[in-house]
Amino acid sequence: MATLSDITSSFACRRPAALMPLVVAVLMLLSGCEQPTAPATERELLRHEPDPQDSVSSDDYSRFQSYLGLTAYTSLAQAAQRAQQLDQRLSAFLHQPDATHLVQVQSAWRQAYDAYLRSLVFAYLPINDPVEWRQKGIDYQSTLVLLDSWPVEGGYIDHVPGYPFSGIVNDLTLELTEDNLHSQHGFSDPSYASLGYHALEFMLWGSNGDRDPADFVARENTAPVVMPSEGQAAQSSDSEEHDATAAHLSGQVQNHNRRRQYIQLLSNQLMEHLQRLTRRWEPSNGYYSELLEKTSAPQATLATLIASQALISREVLDRRLGNNSSEFSNTGTDDVIACLQSFTQLLSATDHGQGMLSLINDTQLVETWQQQLAVLNSTLSQWQEQGMASQELSQQVRSQFIELLSLLEKTADALSMRLPRLDELSRR
Repeated sequence: MATLSDITSSFACRRPAALMPLVVAVLMLLSGCEQPTAPATERELLRHEPDPQDSVSSDDYSRFQSYLGLTAYTSLAQAAQRAQQLDQRLSAFLHQPDATHLVQVQSAWRQAYDAYLRSLVFAYLPINDPVEWRQKGIDYQSTLVLLDSWPVEGGYIDHVPGYPFSGIVNDLTLELTEDNLHSQHGFSDPSYASLGYHALEFMLWGSNGDRDPADFVARENTAPVVMPSEGQAAQSSDSEEHDATAAHLSGQVQNHNRRRQYIQLLSNQLMEHLQRLTRRWEPSNGYYSELLEKTSAPQATLATLIASQALISREVLDRRLGNNSSEFSNTGTDDVIACLQSFTQLLSATDHGQGMLSLINDTQLVETWQQQLAVLNSTLSQWQEQGMASQELSQQVRSQFIELLSLLEKTADALSMRLPRLDELSRR
């Protein structure tokens, strides 16, 4: 079986080509089947082993390595559990679709998405999945696309103001099945998302955050004829066309049962994808956890530093700051906070193990980390209260995240390790 000291030239399939220069310097999880062996043509031996600081014992590195694997598993398990709780709230809402139950399922969505984002740093570990998984679209990167595509074009999914019969829900020619939703996901544009947290967010909030619970009442259509979707030929008499047009002009929402079926499929798929990732991180048995155990402990630390750098640079600074990634619920600030929590859970020691800061013998650097995180958390709380429209606080948050990147470089230096340049991370 391939170990994590092996490296594959197909690393770019897991992450954009920006990280290609790192392939000779970081942890890799190799490709294959459930217990794969990577072909020799797909790999080369690791050319550079980190030269860790002598003052850090191998036991300390090993303890952090164990903590990394355990935290990855517990984070994904919590995300899967929150998704199950969301599904339970959704069932209660569909049983009694009123305003109270809608608020409850919306709150459950927010908690579930927070839990997922708190696991996101592990998606930035330089993992290369088995070829078979990539071919089937069940590798880590493909699964993230199914879970977290945004922005989302709401009209591709369901009715939006002025178009009561738009979207998958109202396209009666499309059978609502898991396979069909997969084929419709990102069909001609990434924003044409039919799966994931944000498709579900749109279904729960609507395009303007004012979803009517009555949209999910179990009932047949009330209009004589439901207007066809765009591009679908109408098959009706003149009288029926008149009735359908009247329903369209009045904004009369239809297809309630299909809407109920669709949102249940969304929830089921969410749980399935998260459970898949959780199994792969299961201690001793999971594919990712087994490969992590086979790498050297210093390599695991370096991989964590690189993943943290990529999360902050690409996920937070490049994508989420300045963009309301949860636009329908208008909670994009919560997304940024959860991303920070994803990274900081690996820094400090907890009841479960030893965090990365415990490897640093520079007391002043550790104190600087603690001070900077306290300042950032305070700014994020203010930003959350005022909303993303506050440009002043948004810029403060950006500057403080950039400072975290500087601290990561100093941490790598303190451990005698080298991080890639930011242009290597951001280059497309």
